[in-house]
Amino acid sequence: MQKTRHLPDRDRLSVLTAIILLAYALARFVELPRQTVSASLFGSSIGFDLDGPFVLLLLVAALISTGSDSLMRSHPALRGASPLRAVLHWILPGCAALGLGLLLNRLPPGVGWWLGLAASAVGLILVLVAEYTVIAPDDAGFYWAALGLTTLAYAIALIFFGLLRASSGRAAITATSAALVSALIALRLLVLAGATPRESLPLAGAIGLCLGECTWALNYWPAGALGTGLLLLVLFYTCTGLAQQHLVGNLTRRVLVEFGVVALVGLAAALRFALFL
Repeated sequence: MQKTRHLPDRDRLSVLTAIILLAYALARFVELPRQTVSASLFGSSIGFDLDGPFVLLLLVAALISTGSDSLMRSHPALRGASPLRAVLHWILPGCAALGLGLLLNRLPPGVGWWLGLAASAVGLILVLVAEYTVIAPDDAGFYWAALGLTTLAYAIALIFFGLLRASSGRAAITATSAALVSALIALRLLVLAGATPRESLPLAGAIGLCLGECTWALNYWPAGALGTGLLLLVLFYTCTGLAQQHLVGNLTRRVLVEFGVVALVGLAAALRFALFL
């Protein structure tokens, strides 16, 4: 059977990308008042500052998520489908927009920032096109789009784990953020591998809980952002991979040994960065 090729509407894609780039520029150059948020958790007082750029980046993530919904629903395979199917295609574009924005804010003003802005625009377009492509499993570009999204998901996880460590925030805040991001990305990866949302939700929640607890513990380690991010990425990759194998009924002893070896090698390499760099 000949496979078809689906591409998103160029006008919608262009408008969405332009809005995101404008929001990135506003986040960099527009100053909003800093807000302090405080609360109590388990009898311990916690607080954090919400600065203007971060609030605007949250709006960027919301914009690209809602824009993704409109773009994805134009696909023939999603017409009349349940709202949850479209929501799943928000996750990676929204996380990518937020992660890229956080990285852009760390670049100094100048040529490097403008090059980063252009690269972010290209990256977001590719993410949206890939998400549109994987809606239909019979699409001619499904394999490469799924491979690209899988690679992007792990890259986003590494960026967030590293940035959470670099933020030097309270353990309750960083652990909760890591749990939420891990659960969302794990859910997208499990569904992308062929599982249904219903059977993926409990496993994604368990992965998020595991990563949140490990982030809480690592918050007290004297390790850098890269080392901590790599440690959490190895754990995230192992948990997600085992969950995928379980859902497809291929969790054999050989698979367990393979993942165990990969996890040990990855942890050894990550520990080297965490403890000696």
